[in-house]
Amino acid sequence: MAEVETMSKAEWQVMRIIWTLGQATSKEVIDILERKTDWKAATIKTLIVRLQKKNFLRADEANRPYVYKPLIAEDSAIDQSVNNLFDSICCMKKGQAISDIVENSEISQNDISKIIKSLTKKAETAPEVVDCNCLEADLK
Repeated sequence: MAEVETMSKAEWQVMRIIWTLGQATSKEVIDILERKTDWKAATIKTLIVRLQKKNFLRADEANRPYVYKPLIAEDSAIDQSVNNLFDSICCMKKGQAISDIVENSEISQNDISKIIKSLTKKAETAPEVVDCNCLEADLK
Protein backbone atom coordinates (compact mmCIF):
# COMPACT_ATOMS: atom_id res chain seq x y z
CA MET A 1 0.00 0.00 0.00
CA ALA A 2 1.19 3.51 -0.79
CA GLU A 3 2.38 5.51 2.21
CA VAL A 4 0.30 8.68 2.58
CA GLU A 5 3.17 10.44 4.34
CA THR A 6 4.76 10.76 0.88
CA MET A 7 1.75 12.74 -0.37
CA SER A 8 2.28 16.51 -0.50
CA LYS A 9 -0.41 19.02 0.51
CA ALA A 10 -0.94 19.80 -3.17
CA GLU A 11 -1.34 16.12 -4.00
CA TRP A 12 -3.88 15.81 -1.16
CA GLN A 13 -5.95 18.52 -2.88
CA VAL A 14 -5.98 16.50 -6.11
CA MET A 15 -6.91 13.33 -4.25
CA ARG A 16 -9.72 15.08 -2.34
CA ILE A 17 -11.32 16.02 -5.66
CA ILE A 18 -11.01 12.51 -7.08
CA TRP A 19 -12.29 10.93 -3.85
CA THR A 20 -15.28 13.28 -3.84
CA LEU A 21 -16.11 12.61 -7.48
CA GLY A 22 -15.23 8.91 -7.28
CA GLN A 23 -13.19 9.27 -10.47
CA ALA A 24 -12.23 12.17 -12.69
CA THR A 25 -10.51 13.22 -15.88
CA SER A 26 -7.53 15.53 -15.67
CA LYS A 27 -9.70 18.26 -17.21
CA GLU A 28 -12.24 17.96 -14.38
CA VAL A 29 -9.47 18.19 -11.76
CA ILE A 30 -7.84 21.11 -13.59
CA ASP A 31 -11.15 23.01 -13.87
CA ILE A 32 -11.81 22.68 -10.14
CA LEU A 33 -8.27 23.49 -8.98
CA GLU A 34 -7.88 26.46 -11.32
CA ARG A 35 -10.95 27.99 -9.63
CA LYS A 36 -9.61 27.23 -6.12
CA THR A 37 -5.90 27.97 -6.61
CA ASP A 38 -3.53 29.93 -8.82
CA TRP A 39 -2.05 26.72 -10.22
CA LYS A 40 -1.61 26.24 -13.96
CA ALA A 41 -2.87 23.19 -15.85
CA ALA A 42 0.69 21.89 -16.30
CA THR A 43 1.26 21.94 -12.54
CA ILE A 44 -1.94 20.01 -11.91
CA LYS A 45 -1.07 17.44 -14.58
CA THR A 46 2.33 17.00 -12.91
CA LEU A 47 0.59 16.35 -9.59
CA ILE A 48 -1.63 13.72 -11.23
CA VAL A 49 1.42 11.99 -12.76
CA ARG A 50 3.20 12.02 -9.38
CA LEU A 51 0.16 10.48 -7.71
CA GLN A 52 0.19 7.70 -10.32
CA LYS A 53 3.90 7.06 -9.74
CA LYS A 54 3.27 6.89 -5.98
CA ASN A 55 0.41 4.40 -6.59
CA PHE A 56 -2.35 6.63 -5.27
CA LEU A 57 -4.09 6.94 -8.65
CA ARG A 58 -4.68 4.65 -11.60
CA ALA A 59 -5.52 5.86 -15.09
CA ASP A 60 -8.16 3.96 -17.03
CA GLU A 61 -6.51 4.23 -20.42
CA ALA A 62 -9.19 2.29 -22.33
CA ASN A 63 -10.70 5.51 -23.65
CA ARG A 64 -9.71 9.13 -24.02
CA PRO A 65 -9.75 11.23 -21.99
CA TYR A 66 -8.18 9.05 -19.31
CA VAL A 67 -10.26 8.60 -16.20
CA TYR A 68 -8.31 8.62 -12.94
CA LYS A 69 -9.45 6.43 -10.06
CA PRO A 70 -8.08 6.31 -6.52
CA LEU A 71 -6.05 3.27 -5.50
CA ILE A 72 -6.40 4.14 -1.82
CA ALA A 73 -9.70 4.79 -0.10
CA GLU A 74 -10.13 8.23 1.42
CA ASP A 75 -10.93 6.80 4.87
CA SER A 76 -7.80 4.66 4.76
CA ALA A 77 -5.63 7.63 3.72
CA ILE A 78 -7.07 9.81 6.47
CA ASP A 79 -6.59 7.08 9.09
CA GLN A 80 -3.01 6.52 7.96
CA SER A 81 -2.25 10.25 7.96
CA VAL A 82 -3.77 10.87 11.39
CA ASN A 83 -2.03 7.84 12.88
CA ASN A 84 1.31 8.95 11.40
CA LEU A 85 0.84 12.39 12.95
CA PHE A 86 -0.21 11.07 16.34
CA ASP A 87 2.69 8.58 16.39
CA SER A 88 5.02 11.59 16.33
CA ILE A 89 3.32 13.38 19.25
CA CYS A 90 4.21 12.80 22.90
CA CYS A 91 1.53 10.61 24.50
CA MET A 92 1.07 13.28 27.16
CA LYS A 93 0.13 15.86 24.47
CA LYS A 94 -2.31 13.78 22.38
CA GLY A 95 -5.35 14.70 24.48
CA GLN A 96 -4.64 18.42 24.07
CA ALA A 97 -4.10 17.94 20.33
CA ILE A 98 -7.46 16.20 20.01
CA SER A 99 -9.12 18.95 22.07
CA ASP A 100 -7.55 21.61 19.82
CA ILE A 101 -8.78 19.83 16.69
CA VAL A 102 -12.34 19.66 18.05
CA GLU A 103 -12.23 23.29 19.18
CA ASN A 104 -10.85 24.61 15.88
CA SER A 105 -12.75 22.45 13.38
CA GLU A 106 -16.16 22.87 11.85
CA ILE A 107 -17.90 19.59 12.61
CA SER A 108 -21.52 18.52 12.46
CA GLN A 109 -23.76 17.80 15.43
CA ASN A 110 -23.85 14.17 14.29
CA ASP A 111 -20.04 14.01 14.40
CA ILE A 112 -20.04 15.65 17.84
CA SER A 113 -22.45 12.97 19.08
CA LYS A 114 -20.16 10.23 17.72
CA ILE A 115 -17.14 11.83 19.40
CA ILE A 116 -18.99 12.06 22.72
CA LYS A 117 -19.94 8.37 22.49
CA SER A 118 -16.35 7.41 21.66
CA LEU A 119 -14.97 9.46 24.55
CA THR A 120 -17.55 8.07 26.99
CA LYS A 121 -16.58 4.52 26.02
CA LYS A 122 -12.85 5.35 26.11
CA ALA A 123 -13.22 6.90 29.59
CA GLU A 124 -14.26 3.49 30.98
CA THR A 125 -10.76 2.05 30.42
CA ALA A 126 -8.56 5.15 30.20
CA PRO A 127 -5.68 5.46 32.66
CA GLU A 128 -5.67 8.29 35.20
CA VAL A 129 -2.41 9.63 33.73
CA VAL A 130 -0.62 8.89 30.46
CA ASP A 131 3.14 8.48 30.65
CA CYS A 132 5.50 10.36 28.40
CA ASN A 133 6.93 8.17 25.64
CA CYS A 134 9.55 10.61 24.36
CA LEU A 135 12.55 9.00 26.04
CA GLU A 136 13.60 5.39 26.30
CA ALA A 137 12.37 3.83 29.56
CA ASP A 138 15.93 3.42 30.86
CA LEU A 139 16.79 7.06 30.13
CA LYS A 140 14.03 8.56 32.32
